[in-house]
Amino acid sequence: MFGLGSVEDGSQLIVVGGILLLYYSQILGVPVRLVSLALGVSLFVDAFFDLLVAQISDNLRSRLGRRHPFMYASILPVGISFIALWTPPAGLTSNQLFVWLFVTVTIFRFSHSLYMVPSGALLPEIAQGYHDRTQMFGFRYTLGAVGGAIAAILAYGVFLRKTPEFPQGQLNPAGYPPMAVAVAILMMTTNLISNVGTHSRISQLYRPPRRRVRLAEVAGEVITIFANRNFRIAVLGGILAAVPTALAAGLSIYFNTFIFGLPSRSVAMLVATQAISAPIGFALAAAVSIRLQKRQGYLALYGASLVFVHGPLVLWLAGLMPGSGEPLLLPILILAHAFAGVLGIAASIVNTSMIADVVEENQAKTARRSEGLVLFSDRLMLKLANGLATILPGLMLALVHFPVGAEPASLDPAVMRDLALIYVGLSLALSACAMLTWRLFRIDLAAHERNLATIAAQETQGSSMDISPNS
Repeated sequence: MFGLGSVEDGSQLIVVGGILLLYYSQILGVPVRLVSLALGVSLFVDAFFDLLVAQISDNLRSRLGRRHPFMYASILPVGISFIALWTPPAGLTSNQLFVWLFVTVTIFRFSHSLYMVPSGALLPEIAQGYHDRTQMFGFRYTLGAVGGAIAAILAYGVFLRKTPEFPQGQLNPAGYPPMAVAVAILMMTTNLISNVGTHSRISQLYRPPRRRVRLAEVAGEVITIFANRNFRIAVLGGILAAVPTALAAGLSIYFNTFIFGLPSRSVAMLVATQAISAPIGFALAAAVSIRLQKRQGYLALYGASLVFVHGPLVLWLAGLMPGSGEPLLLPILILAHAFAGVLGIAASIVNTSMIADVVEENQAKTARRSEGLVLFSDRLMLKLANGLATILPGLMLALVHFPVGAEPASLDPAVMRDLALIYVGLSLALSACAMLTWRLFRIDLAAHERNLATIAAQETQGSSMDISPNS
């Protein structure tokens, strides 16, 4: 039930992260630099909205606990704003479409954060064991990947199917509004089921003491979290790894459409490999984490995933990939996506579990339990990185002079070659820096158990102080 809520995140990553740039720039005709600017700035703004949600939910005392009031409140706004994002009024100019995009995507991101920030903060409480939370994150990533696969099938396989007029259905404008409605219903339904399914845990979760939180205290708590060495390493490593991931999400539809010439049905098959990769990645993450511990396991998984993420483009640049329409092209791409998915999902599960371990280290040092704030602070940095990475695809497309309304058959191959060279070089450089940074992370099983022991001692001491002399 906890993991099912990540279907929303997996779905929006596929459609918002994967094809929104293409939709507004190539189909609606908004200059690509403006589309990237709207998407990037909305992420920057949303990152600070997360602070408000995290801090309030960490300290909220309500009949529905700390997290569930926000999670329930997110359901309708997520669906309505998502549909609005894909259905701008007819007759808008490019500048008006830019404003519509910025406003609706910002509202959608706010609504999405109302769910993701409190929901993610539940995990460190539900699973406190060093390896237990790796398994719980596994459920979350697995079901998120399944949600992404379902959204991809709905998008590319149902609503953006090829037609005689549009042999590559992802360029068909008529399919996007009904796709938005279907994906919105998927997100709202799974959120509601997840919220109801975890509702019974509310009475067992931590209830914060009554206190009036002032802005200065919030700032002080954030500063305290950033004073944690392991957290700073996690943030920096996460930023360096997040930029290549966001670049891949924004540009993969261009590579699949204009380099490999894939129709929408084939694109759906590539993305749908997540449904198979996710459970394998789940099992692999748990096994590697136990055998190598989290840091070494993450580095091994992440490094191996880069081979399959960039392999097809590197082979294409070297002239070794089958051409568009050749029988071997799609099987090679499917295998590469499947292996990249297995290794990438496993790495993400282990990585997120590592970040969650900072919660107890911070509590052991400060005697405050601030899951939302710890996970928010990491999320803030990742959103800032993703905001930058969302702007970069538009700048890269503008740099190579990618034309509006381009057709795969008539596009100059040099345009895509230049784009692929820039993308692969930048992504590999940032990924290498991320791996070097994560090597400095120092919370292992022994350190986590020491932190839990310190917290238990603090709670025992606090309980004894609460007993009156006459008891």
